[in-house]
Formats: sequence, structure tokens, C-alpha cells
Amino acid sequence: MTRLSMVKTSQSIEEIKEESEQLRKEIKELKAEALRRLTALEESLGVSSNTNVEKEQAITSLRVADAIEDEGLLPAPPPIVIKSSDSKKRKGVGDLLDETVWKVSLSIGREPGTWMPKTWGTSGQRLNLSFKAEFTPSQLYERDDFLRGGYTNAKILHVLDGQVTLSPSLTEGQRIYKVKNGGWQVTQGDGPLGTDLLRFYIELDDEVTHKGSDLYIPKGRVYCSCGYFPLGDSKRNRSEPNMKESYAKELASIEDEIVKLRQQKDEIKNPFSMDKIKLSNEIGKLQRKAELTAGKLNFASVTEPNKSLLRFTEDMDVGLTKEGGVCCEVEKSPMMKEYHILGRFSIANVKSSK
Repeated sequence: MTRLSMVKTSQSIEEIKEESEQLRKEIKELKAEALRRLTALEESLGVSSNTNVEKEQAITSLRVADAIEDEGLLPAPPPIVIKSSDSKKRKGVGDLLDETVWKVSLSIGREPGTWMPKTWGTSGQRLNLSFKAEFTPSQLYERDDFLRGGYTNAKILHVLDGQVTLSPSLTEGQRIYKVKNGGWQVTQGDGPLGTDLLRFYIELDDEVTHKGSDLYIPKGRVYCSCGYFPLGDSKRNRSEPNMKESYAKELASIEDEIVKLRQQKDEIKNPFSMDKIKLSNEIGKLQRKAELTAGKLNFASVTEPNKSLLRFTEDMDVGLTKEGGVCCEVEKSPMMKEYHILGRFSIANVKSSK
């Protein structure tokens, strides 16, 4: 490197240092001016002692920033203040049942399509069991093929008191059976027309039956599933008309219009009248529109069931179909398992004591 280039480099460094020092001075002056204005504003408004504490904190922050600058670093950014909120944490679609308690009533008996033995439940009798369970937010780590992904997004179902109650029959009274905690999971898009499903199970320690009955529930896991319908902003959505109601009104309006056009058509006696032909074409268009609307209505009837068919959480943010299916797992071979229909169940929310 030549002597001339070294001199130029040295001068450039000196210039940079001078500019940096000048910037530091200007920043300090701006801070001092800001503090003076803040003090004057507080005095004119008569700010309380709480604000004085905040001012002291601001002065301390500025002093820390000055110390950092003295070390040759950039000025510290203003502190970010995060305000706490009293509103509830927004839950995901699959978490709306967390920490809710439900009463589940099983009605076990022969159902169409069951693969249970031919002699099972031929008497027409039914076993009625009930239990209360909490849908906990705790992760389930035990794998089960009934749950999608084995245990992905699955949680623990806690059976209260660890027991189920078998209602009395003609031959004997009420009986109590011990059960283990199970699991639960919401599977999105697994239901009819892409609706969501709730899947859950409990595990019986013993076979459940009544003396002299041709019905029994095998020892092991009992699986249940029903429809799961999140409502989002429930207070608002439940007061607004849903798609099913909109399609029903649209279909009724189309049918009324068809009736009016047919009356107009019948009043025209000339079969070759152009007006009569136009009315026939218009009626045909409306009939096709009515068919499309009826299809949309049928679709919405599945995706948006009547509120009378649902049972809601206390927060009214999700509804479960009040009835669902019950089955058990039967191992046909080491490589093949089947799910046999046992009956159906009903479910109802139990209000929390919190």
C-alpha cells in the first residue's frame, strides 16, 4: 500500500469518527429536548404520581441507551409494552370440547348392519349404561386405530369416578362396572358431506351383561362417534339465518312463482299463443332452478342440522349431534380387525361447577 493511500484511509476513518460523535451529540440533544417537553406537558396538565413513575422509567431507559451508545452501539429501540387481555384465549376447531363434562348414555342392542353373532340381542332387549366424562386437553400417547393417525391430535377422556352404571332389568338391579380412561379426537371432514366427527372411547375392565340376557358388551374398548359442528362466534351466528334457512326461503319463493305463472298460463285459452309458450319456457327454467336449490337445501340440512338435533357446550361454541353410534373392536386374525355395531348413544352437557 502506498503512503498516499494510507493517508487517505486515515483521513476517512477520522471523518467517520467525527460524524459518529456529531450524531451522538445530536441524539442526546433530541432526548434532552423530548424530556423537557414531557416535563412541561405534565406540569401543565397536572399529571398524577403514577405518571411520574413512568417518567422515571423513561429516564432510566434513556440513560441505559446512552451507556450503550458510549460503547459504540446503536441506540436501543423503545421498549415494547404488551397489554394483558381479560378475553378468553381463542380455541382451535378441535379444542372446543376441552375441559367440558358430558353425560353419555349407551343403549346397547341389535341394530341393522351389525356383525355381532346371530344370537346376540335377538330377544329385542337392550342394555342401558351411563357415565360422565371430561374431555381433557391432555395429550393421549396410547395408539388406537380408531383414532385417525393413531394418537395424532388425540386427547385423554377422563371417566368420572372410573365407572359406568348399568340400569336395572327384570332379572336384577343396577350394577356398577369399573372402566379405564379413554381417548377422544375431532376428525375434520370425516363425516357425511365433509362434516366433522367426534370420536371417543372408554375401556371396560369386564364384560357387561345382565343375568339371563342374550346381550353383552365384550371386555375392552367401546367406541363412540357423532357429528361435531363448530359455531365460531356463536352468539352472533346463532342469531343469524343459516344457509339452510336461506335455501328453504329461496325454494319456497320459486315454488310460489311457478304457481303464479301456471295460473297465468291456464287463463290463456289459445294453445298457440306466444305468451303461453313464453310462460311455459319460464316455468321450465324455474323448475330447473328449484331442483338445484332443493339439492343445496339437502346438502345444507346435513352440514347445518337443526338446533334441536344438537347438544351444545356451555359457551355455545360447538354442537354435538344428540345421538351417535357405538361399536367394539373384534380381532378376526392377527392381521385383521373389525368394528361391530353395538348400538347407539345419546349425549348431554353437564354444567361445570367452576
